[in-house]
Amino acid sequence: MSFSERTQVFLVAAYYRHLTEQFGEKGKAAFLHGVKHYGMQRGSRMAQRAIAAGETLDYGTFCRYGEWVSSDEAVRTGTANRAEIVSITPDFESHVTVCPWYKAFQDFGAAEAGALYCSCLDEAINQGFNGDIQFRTVQTKHHEDCCIFRVYNSGMTAETDTRKHMEFVKGFDYHCAHTFYGIGEMVRGIFGDEGENLCRQVLKDFENEYGKEMADVIRSYEKENFNICPERK
Repeated sequence: MSFSERTQVFLVAAYYRHLTEQFGEKGKAAFLHGVKHYGMQRGSRMAQRAIAAGETLDYGTFCRYGEWVSSDEAVRTGTANRAEIVSITPDFESHVTVCPWYKAFQDFGAAEAGALYCSCLDEAINQGFNGDIQFRTVQTKHHEDCCIFRVYNSGMTAETDTRKHMEFVKGFDYHCAHTFYGIGEMVRGIFGDEGENLCRQVLKDFENEYGKEMADVIRSYEKENFNICPERK
């Protein structure tokens, strides 16, 4: 077993389940706030790298500085992210027809958590990168046959270089740890000691599902500052 989109979804779904069971609507609001916090941290790290390189924070740059590629597991099982660009200018629009996160939410019986997570995550990442980018999640596979993402007045052209800087792509061990600690930071901030206990339970659920070795990998990131680029520490 290795870290992948599925292990990330397990953590997200566990947070949603415990938060809503314990705190009801307040738990749902905390979940949404935590996901947005996590996404904005990711976007900010991307912007930090781009600014250091002297690049403009436009949508083309956003594409180049993304931190993820499909996991080996997703590629091997044929569930890797599959997107079709249907428009470039003036609005850039892509349709995602295959998504490993969507499949994992369905497999775990966590469709409600997935719908809320996917409704705000990508917008939060863009917000953290540059709030002036008019990125919108138009729809997701949780309700329709594909996800639609649209960037209004994107400034993109057919010649825009969107090739990813692979040196900044992080493994899913990092992404899973960031998911756990990013959402958990808000859970603890909102609910105090009860939130701390809830975070411990989420990690215990993860350990029960995937084993102590993988849980210890997440624990090894406990002191990580996810606000900044790890390679610049």
